[in-house]
Amino acid sequence: MKMDPRCKRLNELSDRYHLLFRQLAERYLEQQCREAQYPEALCFGDFCLLYQVGEGGDHPVHMAEISRKLNINPSTATRRVNRLLKNGLVTKSSAPDDDRCYDLRVTQAGHVLLQRMEDRLYDIVQATYAEVTDAELQIVYGYLEKCINALARLEDAEKDEQ
Repeated sequence: MKMDPRCKRLNELSDRYHLLFRQLAERYLEQQCREAQYPEALCFGDFCLLYQVGEGGDHPVHMAEISRKLNINPSTATRRVNRLLKNGLVTKSSAPDDDRCYDLRVTQAGHVLLQRMEDRLYDIVQATYAEVTDAELQIVYGYLEKCINALARLEDAEKDEQ
């Protein structure tokens, strides 16, 4: 399949942007782990899982739901949860309605890490756009809106075919 060179270049730039963003986030996460003296280092996937649990607010989140949201298999989710447990960032308890399932909650230490990471990631995003003019942003917004609309039309067409 031959890809339009413009699309190929945009995809390459997007991939590079996300790679750099993730590398910065991973370095900061590593620094936070060292400072907190966690017994086990966290990877970015661990942080993503912690973030998903934190999204539940005060409500417990089922491990199965986390696996589904992050599109990871249950054994990977279990390994990641075990690292978070070991570092005191989440608690795990049997679900009241089904003792085969587990509920997860973020601890106070987990909330501190989430807040620090959120602040740092916000700073990274702000720095990303510091040199971008409003006119340039409008061009990017317009482009992304067109892409989103095109993907939505493709999705609708696929649903209609089924």
